[in-house]
Amino acid sequence: MLDDATARQLIDNSDFTWHQQFHLSKNVLTPGAANIEWLIERVGLPLSLAGRSFLDVGTTNGGAAFVAEARGAERVVAVDIADPNRYGFETLHEALGSRAEFVRGTIYELPQVLNEQFDEVFFLGVLYHLRHPLLALDSLRRLTRGNLYVESAISGSPADEPSAQFFRRNELGDDGTNWFAPTITCLVDWVESSGFVVDRVDHWPSDRPARAYVAAHPADGPPEFQQVSYEVPLTVTAPHLP
Repeated sequence: MLDDATARQLIDNSDFTWHQQFHLSKNVLTPGAANIEWLIERVGLPLSLAGRSFLDVGTTNGGAAFVAEARGAERVVAVDIADPNRYGFETLHEALGSRAEFVRGTIYELPQVLNEQFDEVFFLGVLYHLRHPLLALDSLRRLTRGNLYVESAISGSPADEPSAQFFRRNELGDDGTNWFAPTITCLVDWVESSGFVVDRVDHWPSDRPARAYVAAHPADGPPEFQQVSYEVPLTVTAPHLP
């Protein structure tokens, strides 16, 4: 963690997009809108990650990756589809003296790119941006050895049947990168169908939920969908990102 003066100077001199809010020093928060430290506590990431590996898919500014490193994670990999300069990952990485590795790629190709599994896997704020959410969860099954944390925009109420809203253009949040918002039941079903056992589910706000997360671990044996259908996990080679 930086001292307050250095942290303020880094923010003042930055020319990249601040998406996440997290502490650069004891008294200085980054100016992003998404409070990643709050979300990390909400999903229940252990306070000690000593000896464990951590994968953060959709890292943007790298807040979760840097927190995991501070909690003692032995190996930290941060992934995003954007160039690391867009969200200043390289700048922050250097300023914080981080050992985290940045990988540019999509979740669909990530199992082939990394060819390893992780003890703790974050997939926060990514699922609803994807046109192929189940394919993404299949990739996460290959990448997860321990715990998976999935957080997403959701639709409906907690008791609603499993379904998902599809947004053809920018109907969700005036953002054309938002494609699906599952109900909470659907999100749980998607995760468990893809080969996980869901351990915890939470949503907020309590009166009209707009976001939810599930924490899960890999089920024994092949993913459930392979046991009930003829489908097999797909291997994707994505085009080179510009």
